[in-house]
Parts: sequence; C-alpha cells; structure tokens
Amino acid sequence: MKKCPNCDREAVRTEDWSCQWCGYPLMSGSYKRVSKTFRELKGERVPQRLVVQQPEPEPIPVGEPEPVQESGPELVLETEPEPIPEPKPKPKRKPVAKRKTTAKSKTTTEAKARTPEATPEATAKAESTPKVETEAASANMELTVDELLDAYAIEGEGADARFANQILKMTGVAERIEIKDALDIYYITLNTTQEEKSMQSVRCVFDKKHAPELGRLETGQTMTVQGKYDGSVIDLSLRDCVLVG
Repeated sequence: MKKCPNCDREAVRTEDWSCQWCGYPLMSGSYKRVSKTFRELKGERVPQRLVVQQPEPEPIPVGEPEPVQESGPELVLETEPEPIPEPKPKPKRKPVAKRKTTAKSKTTTEAKARTPEATPEATAKAESTPKVETEAASANMELTVDELLDAYAIEGEGADARFANQILKMTGVAERIEIKDALDIYYITLNTTQEEKSMQSVRCVFDKKHAPELGRLETGQTMTVQGKYDGSVIDLSLRDCVLVG
C-alpha cells in the first residue's frame, strides 16, 4: 500500500482526495479509495479514544422512538353556556284548543334556544388554524444516480454549474445509512441501481429531526431523496434532504 508523503504512513484516499490520517491532499489515482471524507474518519476516531480511556458499560438497547407527528395549534372548544330559561308565564284561563297551541309554541321556542350557534370566537379560531404544508419544495430536476454520474462523465466540472444549488429529486439504492447523534451526523449514500456498483455515490445529508425516519431504512432499498445539490465532481452530495419515496 502506498504511503502518504506527509505523514509517511500507509494511507488510502478519502472521498475528498485526502490522506485518511493527516488530511494531506492525495491527488494521485494510484491510492486505494475509501468511501468516507477525512472529517468523517477523524470524527469516528475521536469517540474510540474516549472509550479506551474511560470505559463505560454498554448502554441497554432501547427501542426506536416513535416519530412525533407535528400538529397544528390545539383548537380549544368552548362550550356554549346553557340558555337561561324564560320565566314561566302565569297560567291564564284559556280554551283548551288555545292552550295546546301555546304548549307547542313553547316547545318549539325552547328547542331553538337549545340549538348551539357558532360563536365569532370559535369561527375565528377555526379559520386561524394553519394548514399543514409538505416540507418538500418543488424539485427543479428529477434524475437517478446513474444519470448524475453520466452527466459528470460527459461534462466533467461543467456539470457543477448545471446542478449547483438546484433542488434535485434523486433516485438510487441505499448503500450506507449513518445516524450518529453524538456527532450530529445524519446521512445516507445512494449508489446506482445497476448490479455493478459505482465507485462514486451520492451523499444525502438530513436534519436531526429526520433521524427516526432514517432509522427505519435498510441498505439495499431503492428510494428517492430530495434536496439541494451542494457537491462537485469529487464529492457528489445533497443537503437539507427529505425522503419522498
């Protein structure tokens, strides 16, 4: 295995073309390649040293937390106050027929009084309840990992200007799923859907709030991710990603 000219250690080339140990740029294509960046490898080595210095018992595995569904502001239902009964009129001597008519009229009046009517406050609260909007914005382009790799194979660095800051809806096979709360790392890598996998893959970075969704995924799944392209010819990546399929 070739050695790094800077730290003189046997090294492999990371995704960002650096030495895995010291970060020195390795522009030669003769080095073996690892599908991680120097920053990721460095972050993985730090917690390992901490565990050696201060061993702690392994944590008891806990079931995956159920995703918390966000809901709009709670609608408080106000009960309509019971109508104050009208004072009963003093009985008067009237013909029997008229007395029945009065009883029917009184029953109808009380039924109307008991019918709840929508108050202005309740109507205003119902109208002010915000509608739930989908988090994913409209994508500028829809393509597969194969199509992105083909574009770079044909255009080279010229493809950077074509895809930069565009909202892409990317489809591929989940090659790797990383969820590290301690390091605030949440991403998956998508590779080609072909049987023969590519040396390059697309890294899709998510926010921490999507950790429960990522925890339910499995490698080998074909999925669609939407996010803003923030990569280059040597580092294909999307940020602010959401799962859309």
